[in-house]
Amino acid sequence: MYLKWKCSICGKVIISNSYRRHEMDNCKCGKTGCDLEEDYCRWTGTPEYIEEYDYNFFDELVLGLETQRLIIILKHEGRGFIILEDVMMIRKLEDEIVESLK
Repeated sequence: MYLKWKCSICGKVIISNSYRRHEMDNCKCGKTGCDLEEDYCRWTGTPEYIEEYDYNFFDELVLGLETQRLIIILKHEGRGFIILEDVMMIRKLEDEIVESLK
């Protein structure tokens, strides 16, 4: 899930990502922040809720890139793995998609 919110102090719009664990998203002024996890959301300061997106862009990108044979998913004991370089590339694409939601 992605949660769009705005800092009530400086007005910056931020999108937090529940799929990235243990990551506190803070505005540049440092007065508000959001730690969005799968099961909970922890706030600092007084942010303004805007909207949320219940979608997983990362997994969709992985499936699309694998289908186009641009990445390889390695299989081991019934689980799939991708190399770190591919993860970083996919995260960059995901960040660009999420940025366009602002």
